[in-house]
Amino acid sequence: MLSEIFCQTKAVDTLTRAYDCGRIPHAYIFEGIDGIGKYTTALMWSKLLLCKSPAKNIAPSSPQRGFAATSCGKCPSCLAFEVDSHPDFHHIYKELLKLNSDANKRKRQALDLPVDVIRDFLVDKVQLKPSLSESKIFIVSEAEKLNTESQNLLLKTLEEPPNKSFIILLCTKLDNLLPTTKSRCQIVHFGPLDEEKIIEYLTEKDVNKQEAKFWARLTGGSIGQADLFSKLAPSFYGIKKELLDRFSKFQSADAVDFAQWLNSASSAPSESWQKLKGDTSKSDLTRQAKRAIVSILISAFTDAMKISFAGAEKMTNFDQPQQIKRLAERFGPEACAGIIELCYETVRFIDASVNEKLVFEHLLLNCADYDIIKIS
Repeated sequence: MLSEIFCQTKAVDTLTRAYDCGRIPHAYIFEGIDGIGKYTTALMWSKLLLCKSPAKNIAPSSPQRGFAATSCGKCPSCLAFEVDSHPDFHHIYKELLKLNSDANKRKRQALDLPVDVIRDFLVDKVQLKPSLSESKIFIVSEAEKLNTESQNLLLKTLEEPPNKSFIILLCTKLDNLLPTTKSRCQIVHFGPLDEEKIIEYLTEKDVNKQEAKFWARLTGGSIGQADLFSKLAPSFYGIKKELLDRFSKFQSADAVDFAQWLNSASSAPSESWQKLKGDTSKSDLTRQAKRAIVSILISAFTDAMKISFAGAEKMTNFDQPQQIKRLAERFGPEACAGIIELCYETVRFIDASVNEKLVFEHLLLNCADYDIIKIS
């Protein structure tokens, strides 16, 4: 139920107040970083809106309000929702392009949320009347990847959804959405979780406290991402530790071999990652793994820039102080900033699906070209 959503009291209160007042917007944007409960909240909200006999329970997240509406869990709508077979609930994501009737479009790699997916799976289906509940729900994942054509097609539906329909856009980068899209939706902000909450959650799942603390800091308060990284096999935490050890000793002559290791390391957990995120394409998982590797490098060089005044305990990579100290000694603040800039450029290449075998080699060779890598 909504009241059990972990550490998102403000977002949940916004929704429950709207429900209690009977003034529910037809279009929402749930905004915040990945892995902080946006999708889980959207599911619970959808279940409540579709429920035929909503009840009122004490809301522990909002004691000042006393009671909050919740789905009954017993009606035909709730039972269908719980087994993922509700005919009036629709989850929209870019990989649905593979189900397009056009064979040429099915073969296309879905880097954004194309207009074909929005037309076929939302705009066309929203015109149909509900078959089990009184409403229809559409959740759009990765709404920040809606291209301009997709957003323009969606505008009229967002403004006046027919047949008591509700649309929820899940978004990590609000600036990627057009002003016309945002103006037609109520924006609900989801904040990052406190570090100690994530550590407590992971340690209860038998994750080592030191590892839990690292993931909490690297993910910026994303409990979902921290949980995912801690579950990967082989250990992504082990890969992280080897990565920083190798980079602290790295010489420009090692660039090609090191790039090959980075490619291998980022693909090593792919099988376990696929099991944990089965609805995500293999190409997307590859990009996510490479972004995670680059994020670790960014965190390391950020730590190296601030170690002189922040101290090891305040760093993201507090567990490898010697490696961070070595990076700080080898590279001055300007060089560290230069490498961070190159890392963000690498992320852009990864997102653009530049040849995956070359992105790390490009990063490392550019470090050498800019005379950032120095012989110790």
